[in-house]
Amino acid sequence: MSRTLVELSDRWDLQDLVTRYATCIDARDFDGLDRVFTPDARVSYEASGGPADDYPAVRAWLAEMLPIFASTQHLMGNLAVTLDGDTATGRCMCFNPMALRPVEEKDQQVFFYGLWYVLGFVRTAEGWRIDSLAQEQAFHHNLP
Repeated sequence: MSRTLVELSDRWDLQDLVTRYATCIDARDFDGLDRVFTPDARVSYEASGGPADDYPAVRAWLAEMLPIFASTQHLMGNLAVTLDGDTATGRCMCFNPMALRPVEEKDQQVFFYGLWYVLGFVRTAEGWRIDSLAQEQAFHHNLP
């Protein structure tokens, strides 16, 4: 199958956007998330016990909840994308280990989720943004 340069560029931009999402979450860069999501995005973390709400409410929840973890990592992969002009849909795999105690502590509590993110994307004047994100849980291990 032959792809146009625009399609290749869009796919690269969407991959970059998903990476930016993961990087902002793990770095607790909540201002950076404003360059990932549309202001009216719908976000659901229900599969891992979180809220389903509009982006501003979920952003506030993330800022309150993420600091309880000593560290998190979001390994994103297998992004499948369907482009449709200035919109797109996607599904992305995520392996998400999370530590509750600092690495210096003996017997650090680490648990992890295996998730799929189901994504909606829209092209804006500032570039591609996520306008919907929902989790589907594949597995979890060692939950507290």
